[in-house]
Amino acid sequence: MLVDLLDKSIIAMKEIYELEKSSNDVRKREKNDKIFSNVVNENHLMVQAVTNSMSQLGFTISQETREKVIGLLKSSNDAVSRGLIQESTANYMQKEVFTIKKAILQEWSDYYHRVADQKINMLQTIKGIVPEREKVDYASNKIKYGASWEFKQDNLDKMTKGLLEADEIINSLGFGDDGLEILDFLKKVASGKASVHDLTSDILNWLIENNMTSKLAVSFK
Repeated sequence: MLVDLLDKSIIAMKEIYELEKSSNDVRKREKNDKIFSNVVNENHLMVQAVTNSMSQLGFTISQETREKVIGLLKSSNDAVSRGLIQESTANYMQKEVFTIKKAILQEWSDYYHRVADQKINMLQTIKGIVPEREKVDYASNKIKYGASWEFKQDNLDKMTKGLLEADEIINSLGFGDDGLEILDFLKKVASGKASVHDLTSDILNWLIENNMTSKLAVSFK
């Protein structure tokens, strides 16, 4: 009788073990599926954000980063084709999407400073001769939203609008026949590359007429 009870206990324990194992497998699959789902969603948002930034501002990612994005998309498709998300695959894709996002944001930061810094400096340079000075600040503040883009469409839209408003402000000054020469000089001033050689008589006359001579500093490199 004791043997029978022992056998029944062993069988019961095996059943419990199998149930626990099955339950753990289900939880693991659910965890892997959730990771995979999040990766696919993040990847979609990331690709869409990059596409929009390219069409709106001309931003492009490097070839190396582009290949990583394509590789991640292929891994996603392969996982779907197999119909089962392995734990190793889910973890790999999670790390890969983090690495790709970090790379894109660094490339965006370089692009942003290349485009925005000069434009903002230009606005500050001409602020003293703009009829409605508050417009300069509005445009500058909108452009600065791009510094914290983080794949957000709203920040991209504000930066795009700020850059357009900046160009409108600059163009509204009406530099006349010497416009290109003066504009080129102001761009050099804004980027810190202007020298005495760039200061022609036409530019000097324009600076005097607009009371800007005291707003420009001369220094040695």
